[in-house]
Amino acid sequence: MDKLHSFLVEWTINYVKNRDVIDRKIENIEEGKEGFDIVVRFKDKTQFFIVMPFIKDIEEVIKKLDVEKHISLVIFNSKNNFNAVVDNWKKFINFKYFNIYFVNPFSQLDKKWIIYPHTHNRICEESSLKLGLKSMFEMVEPIGEELASARVNLQ
Repeated sequence: MDKLHSFLVEWTINYVKNRDVIDRKIENIEEGKEGFDIVVRFKDKTQFFIVMPFIKDIEEVIKKLDVEKHISLVIFNSKNNFNAVVDNWKKFINFKYFNIYFVNPFSQLDKKWIIYPHTHNRICEESSLKLGLKSMFEMVEPIGEELASARVNLQ
């Protein structure tokens, strides 16, 4: 497992734990189970995480999607990742419980933005989709593979 992937897995686990500080619904967190990078069992649901720092093959993500499962894709907030999501938007919209975290833990602005393609598709006109997503993308500093690798290696 490469450093970027390990870093993003650790970041995601910490993020999920921090979000649960008040609710205390997490029962357990496992890495590398059931074909996913992280499986978080809450009292009321199970959340599956695909951690892919930079999308190389979108089909790897799509084949893991399931209409019944709560699945999150965690990726760096890069232009290439953004374009891969926008270009494949229609492949994501039928999965009600699927969301995408665009993250940059090193950003001086916000650290992440989250999109639920199914929900977003229902409330947003297709003609303004890319512009709307681009405005969310710009709230977090973009980070490319070279810069992400350099930052993670400094850790």
